[in-house]
Amino acid sequence: MGCAKGGKKRVSLLSATLLSATCMIGSGWLFSAQLTANYAGNWAFGAWILAALLVLMVGLCLSRVVAFYPVRGALAQSSALSHNSIFGMPFAFANWFGTLMVVATEAQATTQYLSSAIDSSLLIDNHTLTPWGKLLALSILFVYLLINYYGIRFLAKINNVVTVLKIFTPTFAIVVLLIVVFSSDTSGSNFSIDSNQEFGFGSAFSAVIGAGLIYSFNGFQISVAFASEIKHPKRNIPLAVTLSITIMTLVYLALQYAFMASVPNDLLVENGGWQGINFDSPLLDLATLLGLHFLAMILLADSVISPSASGYTYLGASSRILFAMASVGQMPRWLAVLDPVHNLSRRSMLTNWLIAAVVLAHADSWAALMVIVSGYHIVGYMAAPISMGALEPGTRYFGAAVFAVLGVLMITITSSSLLLVCASLSVLICIYASLHIASIGIKKLSVLVLPFIIYLWILYLIQYTWVVVVFSFAFYLLISSKPYVKFCRVYNKL
Repeated sequence: MGCAKGGKKRVSLLSATLLSATCMIGSGWLFSAQLTANYAGNWAFGAWILAALLVLMVGLCLSRVVAFYPVRGALAQSSALSHNSIFGMPFAFANWFGTLMVVATEAQATTQYLSSAIDSSLLIDNHTLTPWGKLLALSILFVYLLINYYGIRFLAKINNVVTVLKIFTPTFAIVVLLIVVFSSDTSGSNFSIDSNQEFGFGSAFSAVIGAGLIYSFNGFQISVAFASEIKHPKRNIPLAVTLSITIMTLVYLALQYAFMASVPNDLLVENGGWQGINFDSPLLDLATLLGLHFLAMILLADSVISPSASGYTYLGASSRILFAMASVGQMPRWLAVLDPVHNLSRRSMLTNWLIAAVVLAHADSWAALMVIVSGYHIVGYMAAPISMGALEPGTRYFGAAVFAVLGVLMITITSSSLLLVCASLSVLICIYASLHIASIGIKKLSVLVLPFIIYLWILYLIQYTWVVVVFSFAFYLLISSKPYVKFCRVYNKL
């Protein structure tokens, strides 16, 4: 940390890099190595590199935006800054809902790992949460609520310990598994052509969302969120984004290799290749299978602490996002009431908790819920190239390429998950429109909000890659064009 003029503390490049890198270590690392192997076999390593390049491109787009507007929460605000707050509604809603659903995902991650610890079908049966499993997950979710109500000071005291554990555990797991690999003479056969011939580049691309790679990398944007508090933001933010993504890519590649190489070869053959490897709690089950009980105990502790730390943090963050949206009229204003004692909006927090509970009660597994969350993340990412192109016209063709790739990624989501993303955002937009139709008018609302919602529904209806590429490219050039941006800015105030 350093000090800026006036005595205000500023975040250094090192601190900003570590902040993003640490936030990329959540429940994703506990599951993604197995899921990526399931999706892509040996192409798993290419999948991680593809995901890293994608989030790096989004991060660089965001860096250009904060060069113009070094504000907090740049990803959520970028389209409002470049166009207007009405145009930015779908992205704001996606950012809020994606943040909110992470809370349910983290509770589910802990439940799945605990199910393997007790070695019972009581919590998970046939890779799906049982009613008892969902009850436990909801109980964990309730603990998140209690912590946010009463435990802020306590959490501040233990946060450094949690951060150390989040960094130590994956590093330790990688080292231990690599020791097992290098002491074995048979691990190389796991990468033979016979067990990987059905995979290709398409498999790697599908794994970017389907295996949780976007979910795992999502923390890259944290340094951008603190743009107003980072020293020399124009220089340090793109550097922090690049360095943190590079560090975590190396970590995830090492973890992927350690997992795939340490799976017993006879188990791989018995299950017909990587697609048949299906542990409920991948790293914990693998450690137990290999007799690494000390590693299993550490993984079990981390499966409770790290997801829980993310869960209660994201519940607090999503509640503050909802409060801010209600404060400016983007959501019902009765949600923007602060508790006089604890200085937080309990109405916003309870609303978020109830939504997270409903989502969790209807989710079968971490993987299924993670895909939906990733869909919201992708929608949120789309704001970055749009805003960059509007603010800096010379970057529009690069922005169009990034936007088109994000559009193609959206159609790799399962049809039911993409339908849920499109429908939920449409419902939220309708709620927003009902609150402001009298003051803004149906014509302005339609011209400013409907284009992007229609774009998402077209992605749902048209699943042909090259059609999506061409359509996304053309749509991007339209909404980032000078005439459309100028039109949006005319109605910059509600």
